[in-house]
Amino acid sequence: MSKLRRTGLRRDPPGGWPLDRLFVGVATLRTIRELFRQAPPSGSTLRAWDLSLWSGVTAQGSSEALERLRGPGLVKVYEPDGPGHALQFRLAGDYPLLRPLAALFEAERACVRGELWRAALSDRKRPIDGG
Repeated sequence: MSKLRRTGLRRDPPGGWPLDRLFVGVATLRTIRELFRQAPPSGSTLRAWDLSLWSGVTAQGSSEALERLRGPGLVKVYEPDGPGHALQFRLAGDYPLLRPLAALFEAERACVRGELWRAALSDRKRPIDGG
């Protein structure tokens, strides 16, 4: 795969698009999604390991995603409670795109709930013999 950055006719803003730095892969997206579910900005902190268990991303993948999200400021990092303990992470309450991202993930959950509801209803309408 080429490392050359392709550009289109539309110019990127100085520093690039913020969401390009956030949504860089499935592991990062799943980690962000789980952060919004588990650790609201005023809530508790989580370890990369905790997020990996819930999201299905490897612990290493969650750790790398959290470090990547630290750069643009979406997550804040907290030092461990004691020696040998892991870093803790939480969404940054002052991140400018926090509310729109929270709304996006909530809308995604609503879509999924709607699809599950529709699937359950359609299963009820099918005859028992499948025909």
